[in-house]
Amino acid sequence: MSAVACFTFDNMGEAADIGAGAAEPVADGRHPSLERGYPAFYDLLERRRIRATFFVEGWNGVHHPEAVADIVRRGHELGMHGWVHERWSALEPEREAELAARATAALERAAGVRPRGFRAPGGARSPRTEAILHALGYTYDASLGDGMRPIVLTSGLVQIPFVWSGVDGLYYLRDTPADPAEVRKTWLAALERTAARGGLFVTICHAFLTGMDDARLAALDAVMAAAVTDRRITIKTVGEAARDVLAAAEVNTR
Repeated sequence: MSAVACFTFDNMGEAADIGAGAAEPVADGRHPSLERGYPAFYDLLERRRIRATFFVEGWNGVHHPEAVADIVRRGHELGMHGWVHERWSALEPEREAELAARATAALERAAGVRPRGFRAPGGARSPRTEAILHALGYTYDASLGDGMRPIVLTSGLVQIPFVWSGVDGLYYLRDTPADPAEVRKTWLAALERTAARGGLFVTICHAFLTGMDDARLAALDAVMAAAVTDRRITIKTVGEAARDVLAAAEVNTR
């Protein structure tokens, strides 16, 4: 696999807090991460001319439909991230199927585009997730996998995985948050390894963590800038990366 970089963003607004029972919907819809975090991400992406993938809880399709639609209007890819950020791997079978269908429908109504990609809240899918996604017309899963090895699952669904070292929360949700300069250094080193060897580089950032802090945004911007200027690297949405993995697998089986 040639070197591919995917810049991805998880969560929207207060959905995860709603799911945890820690918040009520913001009455006027003006959640701080939507007021500041998302616009900051969009500014970075526009400046670097990057198309990214946003994995959004289906609840937002009902409560923040304009914000969901704005992802697609801006040319980015919309993915599904549960209903209210449930711990996906712990759901009962009927509940998982219900929430997946509800979230898919809500996001499609809001954006006018049906999501084709999924990332499990908490990272891990259940033993039933693959079949549920396949039945709903999904083409890829971006949850945890076997390291950073993209594969085609039994159903034909492509897995484009991530590792925790690519997630901003690993560094910024500590009791003493990491210095953004250290995160930048870590991600730039990982990007360089990917560029040199080939393979997949994925970051996952959150508006309430990276998007609200200028130094953290600058660290992410430095990684984006390095990816854009490195001719060894192709930047893709997760859906584009999944399409290419599937195409390569089909060639190899002929």
